Amino acid sequence: MSQVCASCRATSANEAAFCASCGQALKPKTTKKSAKSAPKRRWLMPLAAVAIIVTVGALYFWLFIADDLKRDAGMLAPEAGEVSNPDAQIFFAMTDANLRNKPTISGSDILGKLPRGSQVTGVIQPGSGVDGGWLELSDGNGFVALTNLSQFQPPALVKPLNDQIWVADGLIDVWATTLADSNLLDRLREGTKLTLVGTTADNFIEVKLADGRYGYLADAPSILKRLGGKSIAIGFNPQTCAFSGEIGAEFSKIGAQLRAQWQALEAKEFASEAARQKAYAAVEGKSKYLRLRRSFEGLSLTGLAQHYESQSLYFDDSPAKVIDIFRAQGFDIGRDGLFTGTDLYAGIAATRGEGAAYGKTELGCGV
Repeated sequence: MSQVCASCRATSANEAAFCASCGQALKPKTTKKSAKSAPKRRWLMPLAAVAIIVTVGALYFWLFIADDLKRDAGMLAPEAGEVSNPDAQIFFAMTDANLRNKPTISGSDILGKLPRGSQVTGVIQPGSGVDGGWLELSDGNGFVALTNLSQFQPPALVKPLNDQIWVADGLIDVWATTLADSNLLDRLREGTKLTLVGTTADNFIEVKLADGRYGYLADAPSILKRLGGKSIAIGFNPQTCAFSGEIGAEFSKIGAQLRAQWQALEAKEFASEAARQKAYAAVEGKSKYLRLRRSFEGLSLTGLAQHYESQSLYFDDSPAKVIDIFRAQGFDIGRDGLFTGTDLYAGIAATRGEGAAYGKTELGCGV
């Protein structure tokens, strides 16, 4: 095939670039076709490569990854449900608590134990009557009574107090935790009954309030000394059987009452001397008791008594403990419980007779 020169109309070979007659540049048809097809080929190759990569990636995902994601989603579904449940709350076990299959004590089975300090998540369910509220665990493992739970992590207890009841002897603050930035949970009035659970390493006492909440009292050593009531000092001289301070004042009141009673008898007219002596004998052999709840160095002073020729203090503690405390105060007490070096009787022993109604141990002194 040949091509025609547009300038001189002479013919030249199809593949010639210039006219053989006049030298004018020629435009072969094949050149025009090639210039349009080249860009298309440059775009087709990257697109084909991308398509291959996408196809291979999709095949790999379908064969190796999709099943794993389905399994992981199935395993995480319960946990995700807990987080998304707006009613779910986090609590901590304040004591070893029973896990039950129903939110009730009566008619339910115990599924296991929840140790103190365990963290649980669940939804609060109302209880019936004496049962109070319950926490239905989000993991489906049962129900726990709210009375055994708190929203704060409990500290370790170094000394159990075995739910001993203490009557507050004044205004006392109850803190939510033992931390320095703890919130004030409550401020209790004098006379409020508290259940003492135990002491912590940082000198707090964990208490259970009447409404079921748990809290903490600061300065455990001071409170432990006041468990028997308001703190009291006992000034005692075994050589003379004299008591000072509040105890001495109480004995003075009793002495004044007894003297007034004797004076009334002496001023009274009797039908005969025999009747007078009988009245005197009835008063003379009588002891005057007084209940007095105080705390002395961890001892519970529960009462005192004025006898005919002696005086007594009563404690709600064992004789051995009372002896140890008084020895620690500097008193010389023998193994038999007697104060040494005295001409009068002065000793500590278990109570007997009428005194047993006022305490377990008697500190007596007199003739």
